[in-house]
Amino acid sequence: MSLYPVLIAHLSDVHLGRRQYGLEARAKDYELAFLRAIDEIIGLREERGVDLVLVSGDLFDNPRPSPSTYLTAIKGFSRLRDSGIDVLVIRGNHDASVINPIDNPITVLDSSGLVKYLDHGYVDYGKVRVIGVGCVPTNSRVKMVKALRELLGNGVNIVMMHQYVEGAPYRYPMPNIDYYTIPAGELPKDAYYAVGHIHEHALRHPTLEAVYPGSLEVWDSQEFETHVLEGGRLRMVKGQDPKGFLLLNVDEGSGRVRVEPIRLKGGRRMIKVIVNVNGEPPSTFKEQLGGLGALDYRDAYVEVDVIGELGDGFSVRDYGFNTVKGLINGALKVNVKLSVARRGSAKAQATHGLIELIQTVLNKSIGDEAVVNAVLRALDLISDGKVNEAVAILERGLGLGSDVEWLQWS
Repeated sequence: MSLYPVLIAHLSDVHLGRRQYGLEARAKDYELAFLRAIDEIIGLREERGVDLVLVSGDLFDNPRPSPSTYLTAIKGFSRLRDSGIDVLVIRGNHDASVINPIDNPITVLDSSGLVKYLDHGYVDYGKVRVIGVGCVPTNSRVKMVKALRELLGNGVNIVMMHQYVEGAPYRYPMPNIDYYTIPAGELPKDAYYAVGHIHEHALRHPTLEAVYPGSLEVWDSQEFETHVLEGGRLRMVKGQDPKGFLLLNVDEGSGRVRVEPIRLKGGRRMIKVIVNVNGEPPSTFKEQLGGLGALDYRDAYVEVDVIGELGDGFSVRDYGFNTVKGLINGALKVNVKLSVARRGSAKAQATHGLIELIQTVLNKSIGDEAVVNAVLRALDLISDGKVNEAVAILERGLGLGSDVEWLQWS
């Protein structure tokens, strides 16, 4: 490495080991995204001289990664080491427990010489000081900021931090956002902040020199490629959000940091289809569903959101929402989320995902398809207020006589 690194690759929120939606294939997707980023960085070293990598937290999705997850990290960082690229890593909220942040998997990589783990520490590269502070809860921020000020150098300061800096205009909901927040006004101004925690690519803070590289893989369904089914035809609303990392170019004259987003190519298509129910009769709705087949869903993860109002006098079952999956071919997985109400009833909500869960559990525990269907039909009738009919369905499905004593419904 040169004494004054001018080109630094900054990535964050890799989340190795994340089995999104309970799918092993998605865990593999997260691994492949990391390895593609490694390939891109090595290529940039050869083309433009990248010689330092910063990982601003959440390298792992869990503080106890599996052996295969460790191996992926070792494979990627070994390639960087062999290419002469140094790697600095801090811990995020997923990498370590708040109760015991010292015990975390990044220390294992540090002890093997693959990365340098920073936790309230720094490394000087000529006139550039890279400072690393681990993720802290909001109520511990004063102590963290005090320690940070004591670490600042006289040259160019780049601070690695895994927090939500208040004021960053993120679009999508983030869990525990308030728990890891730091007001921008409390942070020193004479530094560039290589931040992690927010998953949107190249998100800039409006008042602080801080940019989030975002996650390397799609995290939230609002980032999906999105279509709306209208009148039996699909209309594209938005493409899949970009993912990638950042190049930090330190200007030798001014000491300013210029940020260049690098988008990763490839990756699995993540598709959301919004299907509106506008009170039309089931026959009309079923005809319109045929338009779902216009897309190529090959190997994609697909979420279908059915929303709106049922027609008067019709139930959820009349609309055949359970046939939607069969209209989408070749997908990795199709998840149908149902949120519909009967007209004039804001409380009458039906969640198809819950019904699917109940069906899966019943199939595993009972194994009798006729009985399972009877239970699901009974649930549908109960949601319509038809308790007596539901009881009759259960009696027939379970082979019980009418003299069985049932719990009285009020």
